[in-house]
Amino acid sequence: MKKDFDLTKVTTPILLELLKDEIPSPECFLKECKLSLPNFENTIDKKFPIDLIKFISMPLWVYINLKNKLGPEKAFEIMRIALLTGGVAKQSILFDSINKPRTFENFIEQELQINKTGTTKWNSLEIICRDKSKFEIKITKCLYHELTTSLQIPEATKLICQVDNAVFNSYLPEEIVFHRDGLNRRIADGCNECHFVWKYKNKIERK
Repeated sequence: MKKDFDLTKVTTPILLELLKDEIPSPECFLKECKLSLPNFENTIDKKFPIDLIKFISMPLWVYINLKNKLGPEKAFEIMRIALLTGGVAKQSILFDSINKPRTFENFIEQELQINKTGTTKWNSLEIICRDKSKFEIKITKCLYHELTTSLQIPEATKLICQVDNAVFNSYLPEEIVFHRDGLNRRIADGCNECHFVWKYKNKIERK
């Protein structure tokens, strides 16, 4: 599993393209964000794991600076596109489908492994149901949301969890269907926990 995949290899070219008509010098803007990143990281509460901070601080810092330059709505949409694209690439690699066949069982195993060692290892997970046709979990603690809230940008959590729908519903399209069992079922929406439901349809059910 290639856990060391650099997200910025995807997000940086996208940001440069999206920003070329929005600010005078996108390259200088991103360079300034990178140079000032250590100072920003020093302002983050030390209760958060250092590896979480290193993983997510740059996108959050870029988002904060874009909000100051372009306003909240445009900044959010730009980061939505960049992080969705980069996040799908990162998560897809973590599912290791090149080496492991795309099956419902392999999907479940990889999802649980990612929660232990991958991009969601900082969250607390509980398994609600696991059988041949359904896998359901809930996240009872999300450090991403706690971090963004501490930085007074709680809406940024939604930039991160938007990747879920894209990755989960593309792993085995039409065979595995992902949903959250209703609207506003995330911690980022004000719920006490995040709900994740995957349903597997066999060949007979898909006809």
